[in-house]
Amino acid sequence: MRLKSLGSVDIVIGIPSYNCAHTINYVIYQTAKGLAEFFPDRNAVIIVSDGGSSDGTLDVVKSIKAPWETEIIPTKYVGTSGKGTALRAVFEAMIYLDAQAVMVVDSDLRSIVPQWVELLVAPTLKGTGLVTPLYTRHKYDGTITNFLCYPFTRALYGKRIRQPIGGDFGVSRSLVETLLSSSLWSTPYIPRFGIDIFETQTALGEGFEVKQAFLGSKVHETKDPSKQLASMFQEVAGAMLSCTEVYENTWRYIQGSESPEVIERSVPTIAPEEVQVDFKKLFQGYTAGFQIFRSTYKKVLDLELLHNLKVLHVKEGYFEFPTEYWAKCVYSFATAFNKETNSEERNNLLEALRILWRGKLASFVLETVEFDAEEAEREIEKEANVFEELKTYLLDVY
Repeated sequence: MRLKSLGSVDIVIGIPSYNCAHTINYVIYQTAKGLAEFFPDRNAVIIVSDGGSSDGTLDVVKSIKAPWETEIIPTKYVGTSGKGTALRAVFEAMIYLDAQAVMVVDSDLRSIVPQWVELLVAPTLKGTGLVTPLYTRHKYDGTITNFLCYPFTRALYGKRIRQPIGGDFGVSRSLVETLLSSSLWSTPYIPRFGIDIFETQTALGEGFEVKQAFLGSKVHETKDPSKQLASMFQEVAGAMLSCTEVYENTWRYIQGSESPEVIERSVPTIAPEEVQVDFKKLFQGYTAGFQIFRSTYKKVLDLELLHNLKVLHVKEGYFEFPTEYWAKCVYSFATAFNKETNSEERNNLLEALRILWRGKLASFVLETVEFDAEEAEREIEKEANVFEELKTYLLDVY
């Protein structure tokens, strides 16, 4: 009824939320200010799609009185609990309102500024299908991005999209319609944390124009990958490998990579917060997990690669997980995932891959402990280059 009373709008801002009462006010204020500054002649609405917060998040939203005439709608989404379901509600509302662009931003941001609205929305109003974020981040923030989603997406689709699961996107109406019609919503991954990689790889697989917007620093609720991120890894990796199946006829014929256009404006930046990683816990989890999944690795990995991984455990004084091994592991698991139809077995594959990711991350942490952000970024770029060089390995086994 609330949407019906609005008639049609031009722009929708979607904010998926869950227990973020301490940050949601700031995010809404900054997006409302951005709409007023950069799109004063456009009708817009901010929709907070909440997953049943128990900390009063929606009460905070309802009490907000922005100094601009911006419609703010707090709502609880229905269906599978997760970020993907929250955004699906936003996407459906966007279509209902006949909007031309939607901007989605995370609710835990502490670095968002009004310029983000212009950077993410303006290109989609002019025909760009997807605008992904480009941030300055701490070297140990975004570890699923750095060692899985970025190099894999770049190698397959030939676009150097640095933050394919950044969470803060500008999406065109035509891409939203494509996303909503996808069969992948029936997977266990897209309705949860797999939504971001699903948006990016659907845009690439379907041939939409993708650009990047430099947003400055990303300051948000960071997580130590040695203790958290287990379910997120499974959902992101599961969504990514599901997209890989759907768009095989696209990525098989792409070679090399290029950088998409980067949109830049004057954006105030602050230093990203340091992310602490417990190397010992990370490494112990890897070695213990490797033993647990020995039978899985024996089935998925070729004999030479499996032997090479076993040898890693006996090195004295220093642990190194070569990128060549890691890329071949990811490609081997992508292949096994494609051939497996049982959902429980697929989840087992994703967990086994997560254990290897812990090993790769532990190796990177040990290597870069004295590196500054630029030096660490150069290492991540080297990783991505190896994924590109070894794409033929994927083509041979997939």
